[in-house]
Amino acid sequence: MTLCEKTDCKKRDGSGIQRIWFFVLMILLSACAQNSAYLYEMGERPIPPGIENQILPHTTTQDEVLTLLGEPVARLKTKTNEGHIHIWTYSYLDLQSPSHDKGESLTITFDDKTFVVQSVVRGPL
Repeated sequence: MTLCEKTDCKKRDGSGIQRIWFFVLMILLSACAQNSAYLYEMGERPIPPGIENQILPHTTTQDEVLTLLGEPVARLKTKTNEGHIHIWTYSYLDLQSPSHDKGESLTITFDDKTFVVQSVVRGPL
């Protein structure tokens, strides 16, 4: 007497294997369907052209900058004669460039009391 005879095994039609392949396919498709912005690490995403024109000194807040650009690559708080300022830096280095020297940065300075932009500087890395 075999094990199937003892436990009354039913014939399998392969549906278990089909379910496994279906789940594997769904996982692969969901990974491909992600928004490309989430596929970058900090500092790997190019700084959008002209974005500095949307960041207005004495008007734009830190929260608005976070909405526009996300988290900065670096944050610094430094003391001045008037108190403190916060400096956020966004940077991008194009590693696909043959000369590996194509890079840019965006430095935004905020007032420590109001958390409003004081200055925006875009330049080479």
